[in-house]
Amino acid sequence: MEIEKRPWFVAAALTIVMSVSTGIGTFVSSYVMLPMKMKEKAEKAVVERKAKGMQVRCEKLQMSASLAAEIQFAADRGYPSVSLAKALAAKAANKPLSQKISDKRLLDDQLALEKRATELIPFLSESEAETLQSVVLHHFVLTQMRTSKAPENERVPPSAGGFDGNDELNRIRSGASEIARAYRARCTENT
Repeated sequence: MEIEKRPWFVAAALTIVMSVSTGIGTFVSSYVMLPMKMKEKAEKAVVERKAKGMQVRCEKLQMSASLAAEIQFAADRGYPSVSLAKALAAKAANKPLSQKISDKRLLDDQLALEKRATELIPFLSESEAETLQSVVLHHFVLTQMRTSKAPENERVPPSAGGFDGNDELNRIRSGASEIARAYRARCTENT
């Protein structure tokens, strides 16, 4: 149909009819597509929530691995608040790394580590939480052995059911490495 040969009002009427039909078509197609758009939006929100949850979980697992390493360092060394700079300065000055730390400070540090672990446990899986609790428990036992007022000869020997400091240290080390391995496997190797 050639519009140039028709009068101007016919061309205007045809333009208006085409505009209205285009508007109706757009409205109908958007109405038909609305459920699909809503479904797509809901799926996108679910994916975003899962990604955010995984990010938070990885952050908490990383914090747990760091805490377990800190507990391991404290258990291995017996003086939990020594920095590398202090250690190097003491070595350069040919002085002992630290003086005897008071029992009160050891117990306070152990309690602080325990509180930090308690804050992280709800964010971990069951096996990871059990491992972190085990690390904290063995550190508690080791701290109690270090701060015990009982003389060595009056303590129950490991062969008779008493605690063995080396065994407790080994359990702390294995638990800390297990948490670090879980963090690497879940959060760094899959990215």
